[in-house]
Amino acid sequence: MRRLGIFLFCAASLAGQAGRPNYDDDVKPVFARYCLACHSAGEMRSGLNLETYNGVLKGGSSGDAVIPGRPASSTLYKAVAHEGDGVPRMPLGGAKIPDSSVALIRDWIQSGLLENATSTPKGNIGPSLDFKPGSLNKPSGPAAMPGALPPVTLPEPEKANPITALAASPWAPLLAVAGHERIYLYNLEKRAPAGELPFPEGIPYTLRFSRDGATLLAAGGKGVQSGKVVLYDVKTGNRLAALGQEPDVVLAADVSADGKLVALGGPGKLVKVFSVGSGKQLYQLTKHTDWITALEFSPDGTRLATGDRSGGIFLWDSATGGPAGNFADHKDSITALSWRGDGNFLASSSEDGQIILWNVMDGFPVATIAKAHQPKPPAGTFGTPPGGVLSLQFASDGRLVSVGRDSVIRVWGMDGKQKAAAAPAPALLTRVAASADNKLIVAGDFTGKLQFWDGKQLVAVRLSEAKPATAASLGTVKPASGRD
Repeated sequence: MRRLGIFLFCAASLAGQAGRPNYDDDVKPVFARYCLACHSAGEMRSGLNLETYNGVLKGGSSGDAVIPGRPASSTLYKAVAHEGDGVPRMPLGGAKIPDSSVALIRDWIQSGLLENATSTPKGNIGPSLDFKPGSLNKPSGPAAMPGALPPVTLPEPEKANPITALAASPWAPLLAVAGHERIYLYNLEKRAPAGELPFPEGIPYTLRFSRDGATLLAAGGKGVQSGKVVLYDVKTGNRLAALGQEPDVVLAADVSADGKLVALGGPGKLVKVFSVGSGKQLYQLTKHTDWITALEFSPDGTRLATGDRSGGIFLWDSATGGPAGNFADHKDSITALSWRGDGNFLASSSEDGQIILWNVMDGFPVATIAKAHQPKPPAGTFGTPPGGVLSLQFASDGRLVSVGRDSVIRVWGMDGKQKAAAAPAPALLTRVAASADNKLIVAGDFTGKLQFWDGKQLVAVRLSEAKPATAASLGTVKPASGRD
């Protein structure tokens, strides 16, 4: 029986490595073809020998070449992938190695640097990058949709505001869009308006559906005057709660998965967490040194991620406010934070032009997308235009959607590679959201229009007119051939 147990253990171990690349069979042939002319036992440039497994692990004169489970932090991967500032692009002076070989090296590092088919992984390889949608937070009955809502009597402004906030229900074909002292609701299935909600507090800068889709959070206010968070019942439009009494606008807010907590932040540099039931402040977080620009509770509600205007990102225990992590790679204002549906990964975007996918278990990036939305300089001009990322969201299928200063909707995989991109919109895109069924991506623009993209055509709609703003298609989807 003991021998049978040992046999079963070994068989299970071997089965667990099936499909994972290893050094002897997969990675060494890539090094032999592209790297050993400069990094072998006889020619160890920068002190790095890739000819042997132990040589790779030893690293070079600059330190470790690979870190198990962390390709985005491994100098070797960044060099062959041509990613990261201050890392030489390899092969030096030559063309980039094929993407399939780059992906192989990435997967080898991510899987724990296996030496051969019978090896066990090194280090903490972390959660799988693969994702399967689950039923966490799924409502027990039909997903919430608004009924007949009373009209908002406030007249429409003569000129539409830029879209400052946008949210899609996680379970229903419903979109919420910020307007002037109001929130527009839009039925994505019927492609028709679904009513309006009053927000007399001012302009909403954040819109969030609760994780079950039954509640809509709106946060904003009037600059240097007041700020507040309001919770609405999606079906009836009734105001459920109004939280906070801020002396300035609320720039970021969210409601926890169980609906019991609301977190908010803004120019005051504080994150405040309130009890929805009592309306009382439970605690505040004081570690940020600049405006709070983004925050989001994890899908299970146990953690809270917060970001600021200086690029700082912190992780907190939602129940107590205790610190749980610090992510410090961004160099400019954090524009959005989004958790993947399983809570294992957090995506961040910044005005520094980067999108970073974080493993929240160890606080290290699994992928960094540099210059994710870099505009092309206009003809006849000099210099590099700013390439900030302005909004992002994990879709329910695990893909990441984003918009930025190039006015393009882009779709990314967990490997940090672009999967698709729309044609450029005619105006700056400010916010983005993915529909619950993942068939539609919606972006708001600076002129107050929505851009609907189904992967084929980009169509503009102005909600205040309740009809297409112009006839039609504004372009077709670009092939998913990597970054522009």
